[in-house]
Amino acid sequence: MAPQTDDETKGDGQGESTARRFPRRTVLRVAGASAALSLGSGAVTASGDDDSDDDHGYGSDGPAAPKHPEEIDPIFGYASAAENPCSGEASDDCFESFANPVRPAHEVEMQIDIPELLFALVEGGGLSEGTTGNVTAAVEDGSVDEGELDRPDAGVSVRTPEGGETVTVREIAHLLADTTGFRFEPAGLRVSPGDVVLYSAETPDHAVTAYHERHGRQNRVPDGVEAVSSPLVPVGGYWLYRFEEEGVYDFNCPPHEPFGMVHRVVVTDEEDDAAELSVEDTGRPPEEENALGSILGGLDPNVPSAHDALESDALHPERIASRGTVSWDDVVEEHRTD
Repeated sequence: MAPQTDDETKGDGQGESTARRFPRRTVLRVAGASAALSLGSGAVTASGDDDSDDDHGYGSDGPAAPKHPEEIDPIFGYASAAENPCSGEASDDCFESFANPVRPAHEVEMQIDIPELLFALVEGGGLSEGTTGNVTAAVEDGSVDEGELDRPDAGVSVRTPEGGETVTVREIAHLLADTTGFRFEPAGLRVSPGDVVLYSAETPDHAVTAYHERHGRQNRVPDGVEAVSSPLVPVGGYWLYRFEEEGVYDFNCPPHEPFGMVHRVVVTDEEDDAAELSVEDTGRPPEEENALGSILGGLDPNVPSAHDALESDALHPERIASRGTVSWDDVVEEHRTD
């Protein structure tokens, strides 16, 4: 086989959507021990000796109608593999599918925002080292500086589920600039004490875990709050959690924290009351480097690390309190233009 060049780079795409198709083993290997621990916790579900439906919405014939709890555990919340009525492009009244007292007041989606073509390119061998560095430098601020691109019209062959296509270096640069990686959406959320939040798993391998000393991490939750954590939530499923104590809660997705996937909730009754962020150096702080480039063959979309996101002005508690929600796009934009 002739050596591959930037003009003829091959991939091996699989016939699945972007949301389900990405190099899972590579992601978990980069994520390291925290991913393995989270995968273990995700395997612990209710089970029995018969084939009847259980509280997680599964029976002998697969997913059943949603069965919602009457209460939510203060540490583990409530996770369900049943069909999430608020998943995807659901209508605004989807919360009505949940009965009180556990009806959600807010939704947070857990997503992977990486174009399928980038993964196909990486799986097929990627670009040359020189072109990879050139493209990365050209999109550092989130837009494409075509004046910095060498050979922007050079064609790159990528194998796709349809058989293959050719994209230019310029098109790859635009795909990279549009990449925002692994995200909670919104990344920042204000709720009132007692509110229930619905976390929707739109893509695989997501969980919601507080930064807490009992997880071996910095304490970044209000005093007295326990080590809140969900299991891995199946795609199309959901996790419910009720926020009782006022203050600031910092969360991460354990498999994806190395790629900057963090989330902040400000619990307060007042829109102009930012509440206080309490940080205790009891364990590992948020990751300071973003490893996203390592799963994209060296292409780096310049997305903030977990540390940088939580220290950003975009996720400052006062801003979240005043705005109600802050998008991950705002966090990325601030990072890229700093």
